[in-house]
Amino acid sequence: MSATAKSDPPRLSLRMRLLRWVVGRLRASGEAGAAPNHALLLLLSLAWGNVWYAASLSYLRHVGRRAAASPGPILECGSGATTLLIGALTVRRGVDYVVLEHNRQWFELLQRVLLAVDLPQVRLLHAPLVDYGRYRWYDVDAAGCAEGFDLVVCDGPPGSTPGGRYGLLPVMGARLSARCLILLDDTHRAAERHIIQMWRRYRILRVAPQGLRGRYTEVKLS
Repeated sequence: MSATAKSDPPRLSLRMRLLRWVVGRLRASGEAGAAPNHALLLLLSLAWGNVWYAASLSYLRHVGRRAAASPGPILECGSGATTLLIGALTVRRGVDYVVLEHNRQWFELLQRVLLAVDLPQVRLLHAPLVDYGRYRWYDVDAAGCAEGFDLVVCDGPPGSTPGGRYGLLPVMGARLSARCLILLDDTHRAAERHIIQMWRRYRILRVAPQGLRGRYTEVKLS
């Protein structure tokens, strides 16, 4: 899961060796077309070191399955452990993978991590949040964001942002493919469930809660 609430960044000098090993194993899983196993995901969470804000293993596993099977471009809103997971699973297949991150310090840290674990193909973009009136969303035009995304992993911007993650469809809708699948995290919260209802004003959606008590949800455009 993307670390939308930020704690101290991982201590690269202490954890990089394990991160490199885990990413290498994940890369092998992606090459074989398989989703990563539970043990690898647990090691990824531990190596990442942002335990309190890292994704649940259930969510990581679900993201891994979808990323391993995604035929086209992938977009992630927010960045964190899932960025390494998706990057490792898609690198050998040449799937375009774009990550939006508004926090400059976190962006610069993750840039260094991606290079250190040999995932330079990940298009990590610094996209500050801009005011759209009733909500804020990433400045995707200034960041040079692509389009035609088949999979969106949405765990940003932070819930404290005006409008939360609502801006995904009104701002990014034209950049999503007709078959796009959105994985929206934290849908056990009322705010995220309300966002899905608001999204229905823009598109016909098929909604399928996942995980314990619907902690994350698949939203399929139709």
